[in-house]
Amino acid sequence: MKSEERRLRTFQHWPDSAPVSPTDLAAAGFFFIGPDDRVECFCCGGVLYDWFAEDNPLAEHKKFFPGCPFIQGQNIGNQQMPRAGEIQDCVDGQFLGMLQNLGMEEAIIEAQPEYPEKVTEDGRLSTFLNWPAYAQVSPESLARAGFFYTGQDDYVQCFCCDGSLRNWERGDDPWVEHARCFPRCQFLLQSRGRDFVNSIQDTYLDSPESNICQPENPPVIPQAPALNTEEQLRRLKEERVCKVCMDKDVSILLVPCGHLVVCAECAPNLRRCPICRGVIRDSMKAFLS
Repeated sequence: MKSEERRLRTFQHWPDSAPVSPTDLAAAGFFFIGPDDRVECFCCGGVLYDWFAEDNPLAEHKKFFPGCPFIQGQNIGNQQMPRAGEIQDCVDGQFLGMLQNLGMEEAIIEAQPEYPEKVTEDGRLSTFLNWPAYAQVSPESLARAGFFYTGQDDYVQCFCCDGSLRNWERGDDPWVEHARCFPRCQFLLQSRGRDFVNSIQDTYLDSPESNICQPENPPVIPQAPALNTEEQLRRLKEERVCKVCMDKDVSILLVPCGHLVVCAECAPNLRRCPICRGVIRDSMKAFLS
């Protein structure tokens, strides 16, 4: 997404009611992720939404994410849009020729899969030889949705985004769970499209979180050796440091996932938990003794 033109192409489904121009947003480093008017910086990953007509995207970017290398003017490879009449496809914020024939796949972030050796569906399916009999979802449907079997319980992982899922129940749809837990997976977006992912996110936004969503990597089963007092104190200190700024102590409890991993200054800028990637619907002040 270092190309301004490529960022601009992601706004194919930008809502007509949004008062800010996609051209200005792309120039300010943002690309469209949805739902609604959510955009994300290609450089720092900052997310902004709820735009007003008087908002200046570049000024808002600098206000909320002043440490972004793009905002600071560092050479991070940004490719500006050709100017001086080379692009004539924007009229009153609506796109014409440039987006009429654009497939959704062209608007998805390019990234290398985490497990390139499992890119093929047959390759993923071959990992399910010891799939437990109690698991209620078929290996075929899991492999088709991008997952391979880890060999632990009913843990599966996506070959592309490395997201892991478990605790499968009868009736679970691997595509739906993939979209609900890991909505930014490139394979998912390429296979089902952003509209499908957004619809799943909207459907489950106000629903209780399922225990099927897991952190990106399954837990390590072998028990770790006992830690000495000094190491315990060091780890305890690390656990109390904000996982976003890595500076201030954690003080905000995220709802509904319950993770206590961010400070009061970083929490307002988050829409998803940095640990489990679950949607943040509320937060509360935590007091550590």
